Formats: sequence, structure tokens, C-alpha cells
Amino acid sequence: MKYLLLAVLLLLVGCASANEVELNEASNRVIRLGFEGGLCQAAIPLAHLHGFFAAEGLETEIIVTGDLVNSRDSLAAGHIDTVAGMLAGWFVPVTQGIDIRFTLGLHTGCASAFVLADSDVIAFERGMDVAVSGAIGGAFHNIALRFIYREGFAPDDFTWRDFPAAEAVIALQNGTVQVAVIPDQVGKRFVEEGILRVIRSLDDADFYQENCCVLGLLGSFIDENPETAEKISRAVYNASRWINESTENKTTAVNDLMAAGYVSAAIDVEYVVGLMSNWKWGVPHYLTEQTLVTSIAEYQALGVIDPTLNPADVKAQVWNPLGIN
Repeated sequence: MKYLLLAVLLLLVGCASANEVELNEASNRVIRLGFEGGLCQAAIPLAHLHGFFAAEGLETEIIVTGDLVNSRDSLAAGHIDTVAGMLAGWFVPVTQGIDIRFTLGLHTGCASAFVLADSDVIAFERGMDVAVSGAIGGAFHNIALRFIYREGFAPDDFTWRDFPAAEAVIALQNGTVQVAVIPDQVGKRFVEEGILRVIRSLDDADFYQENCCVLGLLGSFIDENPETAEKISRAVYNASRWINESTENKTTAVNDLMAAGYVSAAIDVEYVVGLMSNWKWGVPHYLTEQTLVTSIAEYQALGVIDPTLNPADVKAQVWNPLGIN
């Protein structure tokens, strides 16, 4: 009887160990970090370079994904384990069935509506042609929709045109469009040069505490690797908070990204540090959650998200905080 009990105990311990290994399978291999190359995602390679992942016991590698859409698709296909994305660009595909969950917010800001500096335009006006970078229905189009929604307009009040960010500036200059909603990383350089000015921004008072970008993981990855998912999220969150601590840290961050080849060696360090200083990094969960609630309501009113969906169900589908705060 004694040996039978011992055998049962060993079997139970063995099953528990097997389950633990299965649940934490990802921790036993290199974690693949997606990086599109934009400043918005900087916390991910910096967590890799500065040992925040190593502090969690994780071995990591950076996989350059090319652009925001490819980042999302690479994550959905399981080619990478995590990547940052813009809330405005991920809402639609996620609510339509892609099982990506947001575990934390990375930072505020990152997009504005620009006009020519010498134009008479001071706000959105019905009938305008508006350029958006990243495709119609993409992140910057959806941000533009929130801008015009708060001014009392509907999407059909404007003609929307898709341009890469730099080409959107040319479209402004040749009169093809009157407003361009593009990344601050591109547009604010032209503001400094006196070519453009901002008429609406995620830095404005009604948006400045909203989270722009989030960390995404596949729902199946989180379910199968809960501890590893938490470690990944904590490492990125700690890197985000480190960026937020000082101008010195931001300068170090930009120089380290350049040295590692993750951003162009021709980048203007002072300009980028100034841009990063406009944003709050390491957004607490309650602000990210409030951003989700507000965004869902407005996107449903705009028809971007199916208005028949229960907002609470949408939030529960996409928001999976892991106690990182």
C-alpha cells in the first residue's frame, strides 16, 4: 500500500511538472520580438538591448517585420511572439476574429493632423480632401476619424486619400489634399522646418492621456504560456518606464538603437529625443483601459467597429492585463 501511494504521488508530481513545462514551453526557447522599425516600438528592442528580458530569465531575438500591417500579420501567423501595434490599427482585425490581446500600453501620442504652414486652414472643414498614411481603414485613417468625430463631422463629409507619410507632405504642397494625418515622427520634422503646422493632435488636451500603442500577444500564446507572457510584458513595461524617467535615458535609447542598427544611423538624435519627450512612456493600466473604453464607443459610433457588439465584450476580447503595473 505504501509503495502504491508513493507511485501515485510520483505520478501526480510528474503530471504537475509536465503541465508546468507545457505551460511555460516558450520560456525554454528564444522569444521572437517583432520590431517594425518605428519609434513607437522602441521599448521592445531597448528591453532586449538593456537586459530587461534577461532579468526575467528570457533569451530574445529581434525580428524586423517591415511595417505595422506585416507586424500584425506576422504575430497572427505565429512567426513572432510579440510586437507593438497601434490601437487604432488593431481594433478592426481583432474584433473580426484575429486572436491578438493587448497586455499593456506603451505610450501616448504619435500622430497629428498637419496642414501647410502658410495655408488658411485652422481646423477640419466639410468637403476637404484628407491624406492618411497606412491605408484607408488603417491606423492613421482611424485616428483621423476620431479627430473629425469630435468636431461633429461624419466620415462621408471628407474625401480620404491614402499616401505614404512623406508623399502626403508632397500632396499637401501640390494641393491634392488640404490636411494630412501622419506619424509625428515624420510630420513634426516639417513643422520644425516651417513647412507644416499642426491643427489636431493626439497631444491635444482631449487626447494627451490616451494610450496610442500597445503590446500584443496571441491569445493562444498567453493561454499556453501565462508566466512567459507575463515576463515578456513586464520586461517591455519596465523598459518603457525607463525611457520615461529622463532625457538622458531617451538620449541613450536613441544612440543605442542607432548603434545596434535598429534605426537609421542618419537620424537626428536631438530631434528624436524631443519627439519622445512629448509622449508619456509606460502608460498605467487604468489609462490604457480608459482609452479602450472611449475608443470602442467612438469607433462603434463611426461604424469602424460593429455597433451591434457589446462594448464590454469587445474590451474583454482585446484587453488582457497580466498584473503588470
